[in-house]
Amino acid sequence: MKRFNYTGRKKILRDDVKIRLQGSFNQTPMVDAALNLSDYEFPPKSCIFLEPQSKTRFMRIELGEVASSVRRNGIELTEFDDAIDLDFRVKVVDTSKGLLLGIAENVRAYSKDDQLNDNQKSILPVSSVDLSSHGVLWRVVQDDVKAVLEIERELGSRDQVVRSLMFRAFVLPAAMRQILVQLLSDDAWDSEFSDPHELSTRWLLFARQIGAGVPEKETDKVEWIDNAVRILASRIGVRQEAIMASVEGAWR
Repeated sequence: MKRFNYTGRKKILRDDVKIRLQGSFNQTPMVDAALNLSDYEFPPKSCIFLEPQSKTRFMRIELGEVASSVRRNGIELTEFDDAIDLDFRVKVVDTSKGLLLGIAENVRAYSKDDQLNDNQKSILPVSSVDLSSHGVLWRVVQDDVKAVLEIERELGSRDQVVRSLMFRAFVLPAAMRQILVQLLSDDAWDSEFSDPHELSTRWLLFARQIGAGVPEKETDKVEWIDNAVRILASRIGVRQEAIMASVEGAWR
């Protein structure tokens, strides 16, 4: 598949891209796409591409040439079994030069009732995948805008695993610690929280919401993270349940 030159691209705001499912999240997806590009001044012969992706699956769909308002209904996403972990990129490209002019990333699809699915609403979406090549049962995959907790699919269904005592007592606090350590490792987070879609902004606001406050640049990061994870574990509230399960032979 042809790659594009990313030099000088414009950021297309997610608010200017609307992806709506025609069915439910657990069906093979068909979507309607609506784009407002009136403020970006892209050259009129530029081409628009919609790129749905989930785990290792990917499609690239041409939506036609740039216009102030672009709509396309009934787009069949035949490479995907469902839309539960699906997100989208929109690219505006000068195809004659292979030059990427604009991009919107990590766009989520909404239901016909304008709702995200429950997993997408979560600050830490959980995805059931094959982790056999990594030799682990869970891992966190994160970038500047998204963190996903991947769990080994052979452990059972995603819903079954996230409700389990072991997940809530051990995996979830450890995953949160890993994410916060990564976010605070270089002091580069935006203390003004100017971009609500940025991963560090969403996680630090979440930490403030649960009572951990927000770290200052001179804060002892290890101590702050320890406290944030302690508060989260307390809110999950399964410590005593896990101890009782151990007494009853859960480790045998």
